[in-house]
Formats: sequence, C-alpha cells, structure tokens
Amino acid sequence: MRMKIPITGTVIQVNPCVIGAENDPIRPVEINLGNVSWTLIKLDLENEEMEIEVTPADRIGISDTEDRPTTPQEKAQFTDYAKDFSLERKTKQQLYTLSGSKKLVNQYRGVIE
Repeated sequence: MRMKIPITGTVIQVNPCVIGAENDPIRPVEINLGNVSWTLIKLDLENEEMEIEVTPADRIGISDTEDRPTTPQEKAQFTDYAKDFSLERKTKQQLYTLSGSKKLVNQYRGVIE
C-alpha cells in the first residue's frame, strides 16, 4: 500500500542530489507506523511530504526468542494502523503535532523521484 506522510529536517542542497543538514537530516516525521516496513517512493519538497510503500510484517514475535507467521487478518490490521498516520486520514499539521516534529526548512521546491 502506498501512502504519503510529512517530512521534517533542513534541506541544504538539491542539485545534483538532495542533501539535508548534518544535524537535521531530511526524514519522515517521527511517528510509529506499527508492524510494517516502508520504502521511499517519492520525495516531494514542494508539498513537504514523501510517498512510501508500506509492507506489513510477515512474522510477529510472540516472545523474546519465538515468532510466528502473521495471518492475513493481522496483515490487514497492520496496514490499516499505518494508514491512520497518512495524509489521507490526517492533516499535515495533525501529524506534525502528534510527532512533535518541526516543519521542513526548505528554500528549494520540486519533486524528486
């Protein structure tokens, strides 16, 4: 599932590549998406957001030493939980507030794919 979330950090360069400040790198707002992994699809500096591909966990821990496969129902729950933190269900301001993250500091505009 693809979703968009706000980004934070400080942009210091965009050409030939996007570079964030050493002490304030460009990153997603600090929210826990739960039992999923994600991959960056698109960085949109103009709209101060990133598009990510979210994949639910294939296995879940049941103790410190044991795990088991996740069920299709659990995978759906994990994905739905993560989606609650997307820009489809919350505003950017809500996600900045929930995460305690500051807005992106950026003098550049554009979409990086």
